[in-house]
Amino acid sequence: MTYDPAPFPRRLLARILDLVFCLVLTFAVAVPVGAVVVPLNIATDSTYEEILYGVGVWLCYFLAYVGLEVFLLVRRGGQTLGKGLVGLAVVPAGEWARPRLKVRQAAVRMTIIFGPFFFMSLSGANSESGVLNTIAVFGMLSVLASLLLAALPIGSRRTVHDFVTATRVVRATKRNIHWRTDLPMVLPGRVDMIKRL
Repeated sequence: MTYDPAPFPRRLLARILDLVFCLVLTFAVAVPVGAVVVPLNIATDSTYEEILYGVGVWLCYFLAYVGLEVFLLVRRGGQTLGKGLVGLAVVPAGEWARPRLKVRQAAVRMTIIFGPFFFMSLSGANSESGVLNTIAVFGMLSVLASLLLAALPIGSRRTVHDFVTATRVVRATKRNIHWRTDLPMVLPGRVDMIKRL
């Protein structure tokens, strides 16, 4: 099956929209995570307050990002909320591959996208650590390489995470957001959408 590569402006807009949705979902996840972190902080006499709240914030963001970039991506046929709105989809790169992503592919894509920002954040919090600074530099270089690969109008415009996971982002039919069906798709496990309606 042949696909048209995703143009860079659309791909960038989809990423920005997905980050906005991720931040909104992060705040929704913060309620149950906060219900665990705050009592832990009180129980430890605020000795580990910075660590607990830091881990809590990262946990909220990570859970939201996994929900959107892994489970939703697989269950919506390769479209996150942002990609669906701008008419893009993630598909396997092989010309004869089945047009369905596997959870493993989506998880590795998410890790490669999310990882550099995690390490840059850790490096900023621990500026004395040479190891974290080195990892953060390599992470930043991978982000820049992905931006360049997606922006250059040559080939299939595949980025670092696309090459590693044997996927590509292509033009697809635009898809509106249906909160009743799309929101439960961010949850892990089997989600039977017929029972949810």
